[in-house]
Amino acid sequence: MYYYINKQYDNSINNWALKFLINSAGFNAVKINEISNQIQIYYGNEPKEINTLENAIILQKKECSLETVFSVDKLSIPEGLPFDIIEATILLLTDKVHKGISLANYDQHHRLKSASSIYFRNKSLQKPIVNVYVQLLKKNIQEKFNLTPIPLYPKNYKSVVILSHDVDEPERYAVLRNLKNIDHLSRKNKTFLYWIRLRKIIRKKIFGGEKSYWNFEKIIDEESKYGFCSTFFFSAKSRFEKSANFSFDNSYEIEVNEFRELFELLNSKGFEIGLHSSYNAEKNTTFFEEEKNKLEQLSKRKIIGNRHHFWKLGEDSDSTLVAHSNAGFKYDSSTAFNDSPGYRRGVALPYNAFDQKTSASLSTLQIPNFLMDTNLVDGENETKILERAELIISELKKANGVGSINWHVRMSYPSDKSLSKYGRIYLKILKILSNNKDIWVTSFENFLKWQKEREDLINAQ
Repeated sequence: MYYYINKQYDNSINNWALKFLINSAGFNAVKINEISNQIQIYYGNEPKEINTLENAIILQKKECSLETVFSVDKLSIPEGLPFDIIEATILLLTDKVHKGISLANYDQHHRLKSASSIYFRNKSLQKPIVNVYVQLLKKNIQEKFNLTPIPLYPKNYKSVVILSHDVDEPERYAVLRNLKNIDHLSRKNKTFLYWIRLRKIIRKKIFGGEKSYWNFEKIIDEESKYGFCSTFFFSAKSRFEKSANFSFDNSYEIEVNEFRELFELLNSKGFEIGLHSSYNAEKNTTFFEEEKNKLEQLSKRKIIGNRHHFWKLGEDSDSTLVAHSNAGFKYDSSTAFNDSPGYRRGVALPYNAFDQKTSASLSTLQIPNFLMDTNLVDGENETKILERAELIISELKKANGVGSINWHVRMSYPSDKSLSKYGRIYLKILKILSNNKDIWVTSFENFLKWQKEREDLINAQ
């Protein structure tokens, strides 16, 4: 698709947004720097330029109020939108819609509360609005120019659900095995560590269930039964290390033999291993490379993806996204609402975030998470919870979207009595997905392989 942006609006971020929309619609975005009849998509307001174009799609520069960007359902052409589709895409994908709101709208981990979001106010938490923009533009291009787009997904799939598991406390009674290197801990934390060790030893003897959190083999078996595979995100830094957060990081150590054997199993079965970056990673960007290198060495595989522990991108999330790119991650999946299913930046499509300091797109692909165990499962009965899950998945399919489901390992199988409800629901969600033959259920790694193939097909147009 040949596009032209009026000189007044021809800047890096507008080009980034328009290319994202065109590429997501399945077409190659080729920029033209002078007005000509080759132009198929025009962005701007100059009447003299518009009048010279015979058959172009005209996307006008307009004001964008935060409420109008959601008013797209009843319109059939992007020219008729009551807002600027380019500016709306920028506002949502860069999260400018939430810039400047008070800290009271964030929790202690600096995660935006869903009820404080523009999506909640517009009843669109589970409706990825940017996907609607892409569908609208795609439909208009097809009808106007009789062009066939490169499909979003292979084999006539309508959407993609990526299965993933954060590995938080996979050992129910995990304790620090080597007490030689704890001099950096405060007296308070040392005392707490000794107390926790004693408490776990006592509880282990009384209650048993030592392996009730270690569900890896069961998850592999259940997912493989349907031909599915998933991604496991492992912490490479335990809470007892010097640079870790003693209160919030995980307790386990991936250096021990149990994890070496587990990594071999996952590699042999075609399941992906990713990094669950530590709580403080966003404060010191060298941590990303250190943790990634450590996990690569122990898992004996290339680590291409990341997800932050606690979804903690930090107050300066833009700098954190840049750090992902600098560390060499191919993708990140840390953008999500912690307290509700939904789309944190209004999109269920992969995209390369925009670095406003360098005015360039980042190499790391952002892939949204839309559903998690603790933000779906509540006090309602399981039937109602599953009905809600089906509705959320149907919205993803309707939007031709891609999104990740995050189900913690200890909650992905009903092995532990206190967590069995989560495990039963996850197994039933797998069954629901297996009955949706037009949804591709896979890992991040497999999806990225297709994404690269699709990109090559688009560039060859």
